[in-house]
Order: sequence, then C-alpha cells, then structure tokens
Amino acid sequence: MELENSALSKQPFYFRLSGIILIQFFTLAFLLLVALLADIRHGRESVRDLAVSVARATVREEMLFRNFFCATSLYHKVSKDFTPGIAEVRQNDRDIIAPDGTIYTAISPLRLMDVVHQATSGGRHIRTAIKTFQPLDAREIPDEWEKAALADLRAGKSEVSEFVAQEGESVLRFMSPVIATPGCVARRPGTTLKEGDLLGGISVLVPMGLFKKQWVAHDRSAIAFHCLLMLLAMACLGWCFVMLHRRDAALYKSQREMQKAKNQLEKTFDAIGDIITIQNHDMRINRINRAGCAVIGASEQDLIGKYCYEVFRGVPNPCPECPGTHAFAEKKLFTTRIEHENLRKTFVVSATPIVGDNGEVEGIVHYARDITENLNLERQLRQAQKMESLGTLAGGIAHDFNNILSAVLGYTELAKGRVPPESPVAKDLAEVLKACQRAIELIRQILTFSRQREQEYLPLKVQSIAKEALKLLRSCIPANIEMQQRIDDSCGHVIADPSQIHQVVMNLCTNAYHAMRDKGGILEVSLEPFELTDLDVRNKIVLAPGHYLRLTVSDTGTGMEPATLERIFDPYFTTKGKGGGTGLGLSVVHGIVEGMGGTITVYSEVGRGTTFHVYLPAVETDAVMNIETVSSVQIPSGSERILVVDDEESVVTVEKRILESLGYQVVSFTDSAKARDAFIAAPQLFDLLLTDMSMPGVTGEELVAALKAIRPDLPVLMCTGFSERMNDAKARELGIGRLVMKPMTFIDLARAVRAMLDKKEEQE
Repeated sequence: MELENSALSKQPFYFRLSGIILIQFFTLAFLLLVALLADIRHGRESVRDLAVSVARATVREEMLFRNFFCATSLYHKVSKDFTPGIAEVRQNDRDIIAPDGTIYTAISPLRLMDVVHQATSGGRHIRTAIKTFQPLDAREIPDEWEKAALADLRAGKSEVSEFVAQEGESVLRFMSPVIATPGCVARRPGTTLKEGDLLGGISVLVPMGLFKKQWVAHDRSAIAFHCLLMLLAMACLGWCFVMLHRRDAALYKSQREMQKAKNQLEKTFDAIGDIITIQNHDMRINRINRAGCAVIGASEQDLIGKYCYEVFRGVPNPCPECPGTHAFAEKKLFTTRIEHENLRKTFVVSATPIVGDNGEVEGIVHYARDITENLNLERQLRQAQKMESLGTLAGGIAHDFNNILSAVLGYTELAKGRVPPESPVAKDLAEVLKACQRAIELIRQILTFSRQREQEYLPLKVQSIAKEALKLLRSCIPANIEMQQRIDDSCGHVIADPSQIHQVVMNLCTNAYHAMRDKGGILEVSLEPFELTDLDVRNKIVLAPGHYLRLTVSDTGTGMEPATLERIFDPYFTTKGKGGGTGLGLSVVHGIVEGMGGTITVYSEVGRGTTFHVYLPAVETDAVMNIETVSSVQIPSGSERILVVDDEESVVTVEKRILESLGYQVVSFTDSAKARDAFIAAPQLFDLLLTDMSMPGVTGEELVAALKAIRPDLPVLMCTGFSERMNDAKARELGIGRLVMKPMTFIDLARAVRAMLDKKEEQE
C-alpha cells in the first residue's frame, strides 16, 4: 500500500491534466457542433416559416382576385399558347370579338393567378387551385394529400400545411378553407350547397427551391463562424498539451513502467484459485486475493486489518494447529491439514515467513488449498473398490449357489411330478419350491446390490420384497429397537425394478435405525393402497390424483430441525459424524422414487421422530393379468437329440432327466473336452447343444466355437450361474442362440429348448 501511494504521488502532472484537456477539447467540439446544427436548423425553420407565410399571402391574394372577378369580367387574348379552360367553356358569353377580329375569352381568377405566377417565377412557380367537396371539373378534384387536408378542414382546422418530397424536390403543401358565395351556389344548381357553407379549400404548392439562396447563404456563414471558433480552441488546447508533455515526459515514462508492473502483480495475485493472504507480524491481514474473498463472502476492504483467526475461524486467539504461529517461531515454511467446521471443508494450509533485512520475521504469506473434493473422490474410490471386491465375491457365491439351486430345484420338480397332487409329500415339495424361488430372488438381489445386473422394470408386487428386506434388517438391528410391520397383501402392482424397491426399503429403515441406535425406539414399516385426491395434490403432494401404493417408514428417534429437513435429499449431506456415512442413502432413494414416477415426503420434529412416505403409481389390474395370461402356456416337448455339458454332475443329471421326461434323447458330459471329441466324431448326430459357460479346461465359449466351426447351423443354448463378461449381445456374436441364467425351472428349461429347436426348423 505504501508503494502504491508513493507511485501515485509521483504521477506526472501532464498525465493527470492531459485527460482534462482532452475532455475539454471534445466537450468544446461537441458544443460547437451542437450550436452549428442548431443554427442551421434554426435557419431552415425560418425559411420554412417564410414559405408558410408566402402560402398564406398567396391564399389572401387568391381570395382577393376571386372576390373581385366574381363581380367583374376579365378577358384574355386567345392564342395557340392560351386556350379557354374547361370551366370557361360552360359560360355562354365567354368570348368577345374585337373590331380587328381578335378573340378574347373570359378566364377564372385561379387561372389568372396561375398565369401571373408562371410569368414571375421562371418555371418554379407557386401553384394554386380550388379543391371542392363537389368538384365541377377535373381541376377541382383533390389528390390524396388534398383529400386528407379537406377532411381536416371539415373537422374544424383553420389551415393545413406539410412539407413533402415531390418529384425529387421539397415542397410546401398548404390548404386554406373556401366558403361558398352566391356565385358558387349559382354554378351548382343541382346540389344542396348554401351560401356560407364550406365549399372546399384553396390548395397551394410552394417549391422550396425558391428559397435555396437564403438556405445556402445562412449555412455558409454559420459553418464558417463555427469552424473559426474550433480552430482557435484547437490551437489553445494543443499549445497547453505540448507544454505539459515537454515538461513531464520523463516522469510519465517512469510512472507508466511502475503501473504496468503493479497491474501485472495484481492480476497474478487475484488469478490464483487458492486462498492467499499477506499478514503482518501480529497476523493481521494486509492483503487477500479474490479467491479468499469469495470463500469468506466479504470484500477485501472489509477484511484488511482483521486477524487471520478472527476471519477464518471466528475465534479470539490463534488455533493450536495454526501454521502461521510455527512460521513465526521457526522462521521457515510450515504446512498442515485443517478441517474447517463452519465451511465443512478441508484445507492444506501453508505459511511462509517474510524475513526483513534485519533477519526478523515481518509477516507471513498464508496459503490455503481446498482439498475437500479430492478427499471425497478418494472416499468414493475406496468405496467403489470395496463394492467391486464385494461384487466379485457375490458373483462367485452366486455362481456356486445357482448350481446348487439348479439341482435342488430340478430334483424337487421331478419328485413333485411323481406324487399325487393331494399327497402331503406334494405339499412339502411345493414348500421346497417356494423356498427355492426365495433363494433365487435373494441371489438376484445380491447381484443387483453388487451392481452386477441392469435394472429390469416389470409389473411386480412390493409386499414380498418389503418383507424380505425387513427379515434381513432384523438380524442387523439391535434388540433395543422394536420393529413393527403392517404389510397389506391387497396392494396391487407397480412398474419397478425389484432390486431398487429392496434398496429403498433398506435405506429408509437404515436411516431410521441410525436415529434410534443410542436410546432405542420403535421402527414401524407399513405398506398400503392409497388414493390421492385433488385436495392432497393441492396441499402437499406433487403428483396427479389416482391410485398409489404408500410405503411408510417411521421412527421414534431424535428427529430433525427444519434447516436439516431442507437438505436431507442433497448428495453427500449427512448429520452423522466422521465415518458415519457418505450422505448418499436418501439421495439415492429420492432418485429411485422420482425415476418410477412417484414422490417421497418427510415429516419430522426434534425429539419426536421422523416419518417418510413413499408414493408409487399403481398399475391397472388388467395390464398385469394380460402379462400373466400370456405366460401361461402348455409345457412343450420333443424327440430331438440334445448334447448336455456341465462340470457339475448333479446339474447334468437333473437336466438330463427333465429333458428325457419331455421325450428328448440326451447325451450328457461333465468333461467339456470329451463332449467336444464326441461331437467331432458324429457332428450330425446332435440337434442342440445345452452347455454351461464356466467350466474347467475347455470353457463354454471355447466349446461353442469348436462345435460351430464344424456345424455353423447348430442351435446353442448356454446356461450360467453368473457372468461379468457374457451378455446377450456378446452371445449373439459367438453364435449362441440364447443365454439363460441358472437356476431354471422345469417349465423354463422346456420352453427354452423348444424355442431354439423351433427356430432352427423355421430357418430350414
């Protein structure tokens, strides 16, 4: 600041005054130009006023001639250049023959005036004409401007004038009213015209070229006068400027260089995106860059002179971990990491001492970089790595468990088909099948949780998924939290992905558990059909009226304040302490519910708990019934020869028995290499390949490639308990007709095999 004030005090005098001189010059030039334009305009206005006065005088002359010649007669010699007009033709006593034989004809007052003006104006003459509302001949018929002027006269105006362009020349159009005289009435016997009525108007056309000399003379004198004033002013100002420039040229150059260096330093200081402050020996802020002002939310003027710890932390003394204190004491750079509770950010802070010539620390340069986003990205990366490891583990478990379920499901269905439906054994086997279906769904949920399966939206009932999620939660929630559930089995269907419904229930219940884990309480979950009315929509819910499913999760925990409620669905917002969570749970729930066309509301009071309501659109019953009806078809069968390959002996056995019970001929192998050799020996013997994908030695992909190289038309049905690499698109590229997930039920296996064989027959 001292350097800046010194530079300003040494600023060249001419540099400060030259701006004033330039301003005065341009101001004077502007004023002279305005005065010149005003003078020229005033001259033009004066000439226009003169033209209007001439027009008025012409009207008065016209009226005098008209009144005079209405009572007397005026004749003009007839020649080839002057013939009787149309109006004169109607007069019986128009012509007079002189003793010498010369013919004289009577003329009208207007024509007389026209002759006079032509004779005195040298071609640019003032034209006059009577224009009436009831014209007797073509001369009295008004043009468009005259029609408008006559309308204004009839409306009560005393005269009408306007400057217009006509044939490339500016002219004055003027009209004054004409009152009917006895002569006018006599000449119009067939009209209702009476003496004293408005007959029309005298139209006058005055060429502005008649006044050109006056314009030119005035403009020349005005321009010459103002140019002389401008030259005098320029000479005076130029002399002053040259004198000042000679006196202070050297000082100006020096000041310019100093200002350039100062501006460059200021731009560099403010261009740094991290927070930088320059502090004196007692940690008062002398300078702060733009980034620092933005983070604090105040201007530089408001912050200069305040203590660093007062501005950034709002405390009366330096912080224990303050790097500035260490920099002053140790006279060297000190760096540390600081978590700012008020800003909810983490900074890497450095303090560099400013050492004077005497070796003492005069101040410090304080530098702070926001690393909050980097830390969040690191946490997300660690979480992603954990989820990836969990997904790999879940995939391996799912693969082995699906093979086990394939055997259990297949043998159970075979056994159930051998006992009478009314047998107690049949009922027991039916319960085993239900348990298998629950296990299948559980595996699917695990795969979905580990992000190994894409969302699949289909009509489903939420009841079973909610109950399954609550069973999983019960084992994780401590005994001091009581769980209550009210699941209405009459709830209809919704269009949703099962894994997402599971995730919504789990996240909401986990959030409720965290609110009660210290003191315990009651966690209540309910699911019921709900009818949204117009009143509900107007008051609180942003949805269309109609049928919905309402999932309610409530707790008796600590509750939330209004300020917290406004942010609970923001990503990474959490009320938990460090390590308590990522703050993504409710944000994910909100995104899932909104994506399904529903909404979520929350009500909470401090000390009285929180209640979440999730509204999901219900699906019409007919649509679901149509889906179920299409799925109910007869179990297909056949007699073709099928090659079955799987490294699990129990899976091979059960698949072989199911297919043989349907009439197929089955050759099975648990060794994929032996299956390949058997096919090579008799490639035309088999109609279909049913193979597992993950097998030791020769994998399913390699087996398919080897067999397809011999018989490209061979239908292939590949089964897998889990795969990260294989999908429908890749299966089609390998020539695999269909990729199915284990375990398959009796009916699913029958349909898949028959569909592949029928497709081959259609192609043939």
